[in-house]
Amino acid sequence: MSENFIRILIYTHATFGGISLLVGLVALIVTKGNNLHRSAGKIFYWCMLIGGLLAIIISVLPNHENSFLFSIGIFSCYMILSGKQILHLKKLFRGEKPAMKEFFLPTLMLVTGIGMMVYGIILLSKNDNHGIVLIVFSYIGSIMAIRDMQLFRKTPNDKKFWLYQHISKMSGGYIAAVTAFVVVNGILPGIYGWLLPSVIGTIYIVYHQSRFRKKGERILADRNIENG
Repeated sequence: MSENFIRILIYTHATFGGISLLVGLVALIVTKGNNLHRSAGKIFYWCMLIGGLLAIIISVLPNHENSFLFSIGIFSCYMILSGKQILHLKKLFRGEKPAMKEFFLPTLMLVTGIGMMVYGIILLSKNDNHGIVLIVFSYIGSIMAIRDMQLFRKTPNDKKFWLYQHISKMSGGYIAAVTAFVVVNGILPGIYGWLLPSVIGTIYIVYHQSRFRKKGERILADRNIENG
């Protein structure tokens, strides 16, 4: 594969990544569920998916091997794919059984995560600190995959659970993209570039989950008053 073609892949990846950062920010800050949120969310989803897949491809090409880029690509793709999938699993709350195909995505993430873990250990044995990146992302991805499988087998009591998971996973995909942008461009030094996007993103996720839960509790309380 020629360097010119690889360069085109890199530029394409950067373009879709840049668009996803901008559009994803819009989806995060506007009112959830309105038309602008849905439109921005769809653009964010496809740009993140294309950018993530290109990151995976580029990271395994000769002379361009990059465990960090590979990890971010795998992690971000899983987050947004499962974040979209969860929207279609509301049927679980109606007593329907999940189809076998719905186990494919978390199973693929779990198998990939195990492979990343093994390769990360091998890199560490060779004093390559990039192994730490692989191990961390493989651990997080594998835990999420196992939890998703458990969700298919045991329906949560909270009927808004699917909404909380959608917010968490889509936000997690955005956090991964921001982390990649910050680290690759050296915007923040050392460990700060790795941690700060996750800290801010976690605060955002917790805030919105709490907000939706309180809103649901108010609606339920109002209905009880009306029926009382």
